[in-house]
Amino acid sequence: MAAPQGTELVWELVRATVALFIIVDPVGTVPFFELLTSGMDRERRSTIVRRAVLVGTALLLLFAAAGNLLLELFGISLQSFLVGGGMLLVLLAIRIILHGGEGWGSGHSTGVFPLAFPLLVGPGAITTTMISIRSLGIPLMVIPVAVVMALTWAVLEHSELFTRFLGKDGADAVARVMAVFMTAIGVEYVVRGARELIYG
Repeated sequence: MAAPQGTELVWELVRATVALFIIVDPVGTVPFFELLTSGMDRERRSTIVRRAVLVGTALLLLFAAAGNLLLELFGISLQSFLVGGGMLLVLLAIRIILHGGEGWGSGHSTGVFPLAFPLLVGPGAITTTMISIRSLGIPLMVIPVAVVMALTWAVLEHSELFTRFLGKDGADAVARVMAVFMTAIGVEYVVRGARELIYG
């Protein structure tokens, strides 16, 4: 596939950034972050945010650079990964729609689990990154990843502002609304992967 140029390139970058932002969903993650870090002082919370963003960025760049190699190593086609990742994304989105932030635990996050993975960078974000690689290539994919993770850091670092502005119920509503978009993206991945598996 030829690399996009000019306006097409800009559109692909915007599309990849928006799709990844919707999947990572830092605003929708705020209620979970508040729950996971309840009782912690600001310095500890900032440390967790930095660690989560760094680990999340590293995971996305790892799969951007070596995702296809990892799939080949395990004998998994990209189409099958699309279907599986899409299904997991739909299930996660449905869970958020039905239950919000319940059941994630509190006060025990190190920033890696469950914040960096799977809340910020889960199957959906990994799948989105690997799909965008097909049109952008590895060097350009760094741009959407960097933009989205920088925004994620800003949102979580100042999560109390979002909580104060939206309120607990408002933040939970945002998470559920974004989950609807996650469901649609997950279904799109399943359909695209199944179509390519069937028709080649």
